[in-house]
Amino acid sequence: MSAIAGAVHVDGRAMPATTLARIAAAAAPRGFDGRSIWHAGPAGLIRFHHATTPEAVGERQPLTGASGAVIAFDGRLDNRADLLGLLGAPGQALRDAPDATLALALFERRGEDFLQALVGDWALTIWQPHAQRLLCARSPMGWRPFLWTFDGRTFGFATEPRALIVGLGLDRRLNEAAIGEMIAARFMTHDETVWAQIQRLGQGAALRLERGRVAHWQWHVGPFADHRRLSEADHVDRFNALFDQALSATMRSNTGVGAHLSGGLDSSSVVARLTELHRAGQVDRQIGAISARFPGEAQDETRWSSAVEAHCGIAARIVGREAYDLDAAGRWCAETLQLPLRPSLTDGTTAGIRAQQAAGERVLLTGEGGDEWLGGGLGHLPDMLLRGDLLGLLREALGQFPAEPRYRRLQRTAFRALAPIVSPAYRAKFLTPALVFDTPMPEWIRPEWAARIGLAQRWHDTKPPFAPHGFAQKQRYAVFAHARRYVGYEPLLAFAEAHGVEMRHPFHDLRLTTFLMGASGPMLRHKGERKYLLREAMRGTLPEAVRQRQDKALFLNSTVDVLADYFRRRPPRTMTLARLGWIDGDRIDALFAPAKAWRDSGSTTPLGTTRLAPLWFVVAMDLWLDHAIGV
Repeated sequence: MSAIAGAVHVDGRAMPATTLARIAAAAAPRGFDGRSIWHAGPAGLIRFHHATTPEAVGERQPLTGASGAVIAFDGRLDNRADLLGLLGAPGQALRDAPDATLALALFERRGEDFLQALVGDWALTIWQPHAQRLLCARSPMGWRPFLWTFDGRTFGFATEPRALIVGLGLDRRLNEAAIGEMIAARFMTHDETVWAQIQRLGQGAALRLERGRVAHWQWHVGPFADHRRLSEADHVDRFNALFDQALSATMRSNTGVGAHLSGGLDSSSVVARLTELHRAGQVDRQIGAISARFPGEAQDETRWSSAVEAHCGIAARIVGREAYDLDAAGRWCAETLQLPLRPSLTDGTTAGIRAQQAAGERVLLTGEGGDEWLGGGLGHLPDMLLRGDLLGLLREALGQFPAEPRYRRLQRTAFRALAPIVSPAYRAKFLTPALVFDTPMPEWIRPEWAARIGLAQRWHDTKPPFAPHGFAQKQRYAVFAHARRYVGYEPLLAFAEAHGVEMRHPFHDLRLTTFLMGASGPMLRHKGERKYLLREAMRGTLPEAVRQRQDKALFLNSTVDVLADYFRRRPPRTMTLARLGWIDGDRIDALFAPAKAWRDSGSTTPLGTTRLAPLWFVVAMDLWLDHAIGV
């Protein structure tokens, strides 16, 4: 991976090399293989090089095509064979070409529709000098950031916020409404950031800059086939083929490849299946497992990860916890303008990334996405009712809630099938499963501030970028369009890239997720069991103890400890957010009290209804305001 940036003067002024040099110098650390700057006329593009595939070694970007179009491409294409086929005979000469070359060649052949053919993690921009037109686009999962700003005269874009804020000399003005969504832990907006002047290009979205105007559209809108009539065996076979394809694609690297091995079902599936693929000669190297160990603590998963190691005949690299340094977190915010990393990431993730950097490895695979795509919702129940499939509903009633008496199974199934259809409020909650909507307005948010920024209205008015057919697909599309991913993962991606490591997520492969969008509901959640399809697909691949595991480790200790440390330094009443009138410090104290008592007691039982996510977002924003903004 890498990073990109650039600018265009829409009034026709020539783009000075000094402007591009400022943008490049302001960018946060990325691009360990150097950087290149191209400019001509009113436009300039910047590429920060970081080769993570064999084809990318020594590549030169920005790249000019036969038509004169110039591309800056940040990312990885996972369907190169398909793209070469679409290019026809000329594609044979590009068999070993970098991904950016394939993307530009396909654009010159098919125009903007070429986006539909690309599979992988990417963000790109293409400047057409003759038409004076700039195209910017982002892949459907949105794992490669793309930010932009436009003041009517200069359009700027970058992977990192610092390149725009510092490089273009923007005022550090805040978007309070977006901040409100964040500290409420109800982040829904796809195209706004916490900066007033900076927009985000959403997942699967594109924009065109032409004649001084910006036009947006959602290019990724399906369609998603309905696979509910497939048999169980066909579901498993299809999943296995697509999962193997995703794993093989994400193993394409010019260095060794590591993978998280927590002992959970998702990361264990990645490591165990890749080990099988290597031994079968289908991938060219053994995956390097990285496990975090916490002896004697509730979240220690040594039992499970060791079982995977023994089953596969491999030995994982062992890492431990890194102490969370609030002062270092503040310096990170000041130096990168990113939000601070979540404390739970110091429970092995940051240490694993540093271990890879020390070993010269540039690629890290994760099990991220398994919970979201394979956990299984109940969106298929109202679909059944609307189709008049009463027999199917009866089967679901007798199977999905096995712990309940028969009359309760019928009641719960009837309610879950009918309520999304007849109740707008329940439907909104049903279709946004990743959000917490248990109260009209979180009690720690000052009501007068919430009213001033129109917070409740934003939640009411914000719609997903695309609405598929049927409740099940709408519910699953919330994973594609998961806006909270921006605030949750972009700091981690920036941290990994700053250490020379690209994170890849096989469960988020576009071909696999497109299939899962249409998979049968009972195959994802079968007789109350989540991840049924994955468990069936991993028979023989995983040790049975891991394959049938139903619990999941919760990494809460570090978060509670960091919150307690921050509140000792700065009691909630004195926080910047409280001083600005955005939060109620007493409410924050009350919200944290059960978590503190739980930690002080040494209990290993779950925290129950205590909400740590909003507490962390409040602290993260307070840190960010103090160090990135200085308010």
